[in-house]
Amino acid sequence: MALPYLELQINIKYKNHHKDKIFYSALLVFVFEVLPKQYLIIFVQHIYSGNMVLLLLFILISGMNNNINKEIHLVKNQWTDLEDVHFLHATDGKVADYPTAVKIKADESYLHVSFTCSKDEYVDKNTYLIHNQPLFNQEVFEVFIASGKEDPDHYLELEINPNNAIWVGQISNPSRGDKSDIKAEMVDPEASKIVHSANKKKKAWSGQLSIPWALIPGEKSLDYRINFYRIVATKAPTKKDWTCSTDNCAFLCWNSTLSGKAPAFHRPRRFGKLSIAD
Repeated sequence: MALPYLELQINIKYKNHHKDKIFYSALLVFVFEVLPKQYLIIFVQHIYSGNMVLLLLFILISGMNNNINKEIHLVKNQWTDLEDVHFLHATDGKVADYPTAVKIKADESYLHVSFTCSKDEYVDKNTYLIHNQPLFNQEVFEVFIASGKEDPDHYLELEINPNNAIWVGQISNPSRGDKSDIKAEMVDPEASKIVHSANKKKKAWSGQLSIPWALIPGEKSLDYRINFYRIVATKAPTKKDWTCSTDNCAFLCWNSTLSGKAPAFHRPRRFGKLSIAD
């Protein structure tokens, strides 16, 4: 929902009340930056009702949604689409304007993840072609996953880029992101038995990952902690060996890590929760 349309609704409602119009217009600009877009129409409806208590309560509850660990409930052998098709910025949890559709399925041998990364202007500019190169320096889709319900300090990190190169590592993160003590033990992609594919399209790319349960740290379970990430270029690369930074890329999460000033993905307390029913 576009900001000018919402501003117009406020102008209509409070056209004879200048002070109220200024207040609600300023509040709308703030809320437009903070709240997920699906809440904005409800916000305007509360403005129309004139109930300030309901309005403030709505802002508080809606804003708290970014602090909740999202949940996925799977039925074995059935594909499930993630409801959120817009990932969130890692730093502050704001909705990113880069559609990222994900669906997942669990069977006896694999966790299958299928994804489509849209609105990618520079998908053809990714240069990494070899497995276990530092793919995260350019555009990637990533999965972090660990067995169990608790915040993990060991988990699998799997990345794939538009050229179908993958990066596989077993991550040790004793402080769960509070300190710089993260270590990665690289996994041979061929030996990992991960099945993967990627296809580039016009201003988009898609792929699928089939992750063996045996590769995920911890015992096979019906409960897992998981997060999905995307790095997308926001400016045209100026050289072949370009790398991502906050100046030229967006760092996005399914469940935002809320990492503050600098984007960071290794925040396992912010992993979502995955449950599987037989």
